[in-house]
Amino acid sequence: MEILKNIYTARIQVLNNKIRGISQHSKLKIFVVGFMAIGLFWLMFFVPFRAFLFLESLGSLGLVIIDRLLFLLFMGLFVMLIFSNCIISYSSAYKARETVYFFTLPLEYTEIYFVKLIDSIILSSWTFLCFLLPILGAYAAVRDLGLIFYLSLLIFFIPFAVIAGAWGCLLTMLAIKFIPKQAVKYFIWILVLLFIAGCVGLILTGKAAADKENEVMFLLTNFIPHFGFTQCAFLPNFWISTGLLNIISADYKQSLFWWLLLISNGLFFSYIAVLVSKLIYYDSWANTRFQGIRKTYTISNSKLEKIFGGLKFVCLPIRAMIIKDIRVFIRDPLQWSQFTIFFGLLAIYFINIRNLGYQNLLPFWKNIISFLNLASTNLTLASLSVRFVFPQLSLEGKRFWILGLAPVAKKTLLLEKFWLNSLIALCISLPLISISNYMLNVSSLVSILSGIMVLLMSFSLISICIGLGALFPDFKEDNPAAIVSGFGGTLALVLTLIYIAVNVSALAIPFHLLVTQQISQAYFDKLIIAAVLFIVILGLSTIFGFLSAGGKALERLEI
Repeated sequence: MEILKNIYTARIQVLNNKIRGISQHSKLKIFVVGFMAIGLFWLMFFVPFRAFLFLESLGSLGLVIIDRLLFLLFMGLFVMLIFSNCIISYSSAYKARETVYFFTLPLEYTEIYFVKLIDSIILSSWTFLCFLLPILGAYAAVRDLGLIFYLSLLIFFIPFAVIAGAWGCLLTMLAIKFIPKQAVKYFIWILVLLFIAGCVGLILTGKAAADKENEVMFLLTNFIPHFGFTQCAFLPNFWISTGLLNIISADYKQSLFWWLLLISNGLFFSYIAVLVSKLIYYDSWANTRFQGIRKTYTISNSKLEKIFGGLKFVCLPIRAMIIKDIRVFIRDPLQWSQFTIFFGLLAIYFINIRNLGYQNLLPFWKNIISFLNLASTNLTLASLSVRFVFPQLSLEGKRFWILGLAPVAKKTLLLEKFWLNSLIALCISLPLISISNYMLNVSSLVSILSGIMVLLMSFSLISICIGLGALFPDFKEDNPAAIVSGFGGTLALVLTLIYIAVNVSALAIPFHLLVTQQISQAYFDKLIIAAVLFIVILGLSTIFGFLSAGGKALERLEI
């Protein structure tokens, strides 16, 4: 245990040095990051606060729904924590260079795994806690709760996060050990097919609710019946929700029972994970490092080469770059797993819109939901673009001189990455927003305009990330997260968020004014034409501006 103490002492010192190093960054970066953090925190507080106020205005029914939303919130949080721990534990416990170094030290396998388990729990939980605080802060403001609620939230959240972390890390270790590397791709395809089949089933079996006279009837017939699955007494989300509700009702004795239940299960599953690691952790780690697949490679047996071989209008070096980028993406589970999780959750939500009866809401609420879905699709695309597209040029690293010697202009390499990523983004985001519009049964005008916006967003968001990635490259760093955390990545995140907010607002405001009958149909037609022209001009200017700036920066780059 002395070695474990030394490890975490060193990590605390590194964290302390990073905190002190914040003062060495530019004041502009500190101001921009701080301003955006405060703005996002306020937004995550304000939107739930208004929703909770609306529910409270419904009387006792609204209070019941507000309390039941706790169960739904922690159910979703628990599932996302498990997925997050699966991803982080794979990268930390199996792929990190530090893990290789730990195996050279006189440490037990259980000690190494215990360190990685704690790392995974901490890294996956702090972001979700930051997400949870403003939402439950709004809940506390509506219910007039005191400081004891916030303290109880922190006390209950720790064992809750430990349970999710132990489940996620244990699932990752068992999957790596018992799923052969040759069968991984088939296993993934089976999951994809099951997901598609489930989505199709939801579409075919989805039943539209009858027209509702008001919001109260809608909530009674569409929301409350769907809360049952979140109230299973054997799941941690039920324990933490019930414990917090007991705190609110001042039943501290009963709340203590649920807190002790969380702690005991957290310790139990953590012990099980560490115990299993003693048996299979080293073997599973060795499989990821040293096990190979016997395969004969020839010049033309690649499926990707067969697919892109027909693109005769694309020169051979660019085709080679496209194949290389796609292979890098496929071979990195951290990339496609996050794409699958985030866009998959959006797809599940959009497909279930009809089951929830959102299409029968009053026009005011349907209009809000349709544009919130549009914003959420673009925000997900923006966050993943900043995370994965922005560092692509920098990740070429010290090998970038090879690309410089290729018989292709540097600007062409930039365009290759732009077109590849933009088309992939379009193929994902356009079907999602189309499903959302179809399930909500919005007007054809909203469907067409939202499709045009997603088309422009797919190209403009990628152009921002690619252009800034060329303007602010970091060829010395091989960690994508470290590249994104620099000034260029921060600027890309800020600009994409502002760009999305401006575009969605420009399109949503005319529809909102029309639905609330603040303007006439004739004036709406003029506003919507002006909004579309503004969005198109801004989108095209963004695409050509950032690509031009990035291309010039690459041309000036000395290799």
